[in-house]
Amino acid sequence: MYNTDLSVEIYQTLTAGKIINNWMLNNSGQWISNPLFEEIMNNLSTYATQYEMSGQELVRNKDFVYLRKGAELSEDVKTDVTMKAALLLLMLGKYINEQNYRFSKLTEQNGGITKTDILALQEIDDVQELIEKARLKSDLYTEFKNVLINRNLLLELPGNERFILSDAGRTFYEEVVRLYLEPELHI
Repeated sequence: MYNTDLSVEIYQTLTAGKIINNWMLNNSGQWISNPLFEEIMNNLSTYATQYEMSGQELVRNKDFVYLRKGAELSEDVKTDVTMKAALLLLMLGKYINEQNYRFSKLTEQNGGITKTDILALQEIDDVQELIEKARLKSDLYTEFKNVLINRNLLLELPGNERFILSDAGRTFYEEVVRLYLEPELHI
């Protein structure tokens, strides 16, 4: 049986364009199971039907869920937000690589990127060109906040304005690596 209070919170989260991840950070910065994700998984057919009835699709991955709406229901359609998110994550990966940081800077609680990192990323020549061509805001931190942080692709570590990848953010990089290692998949 579904939990009405959690269902309302799930609805508000998903319809705001946010991702619900399997794991979340508590106030101490420790990973804990996300009760919203658990609620969906325990009542998956009910939630899938609820959103299907309103012309949406509850898309689930083993580690996160999100809604696809209207024209997005076609697998081939990429929304502006989806494309911005992918571009920002690729830029972030480029920055981590160019600074010779370990990938764990993006995944572990003792790591995390800061606003200073994002502003430094903005100063890389190649990135500056991408910002202009993609018509991103000149303040890259605002783009990160609106597209990655507010939608739960990056999670804020409590108390120190550092951000690490959520389940959905890590999955993006796993997919990039998989496609790189298996080039025949995208020919």
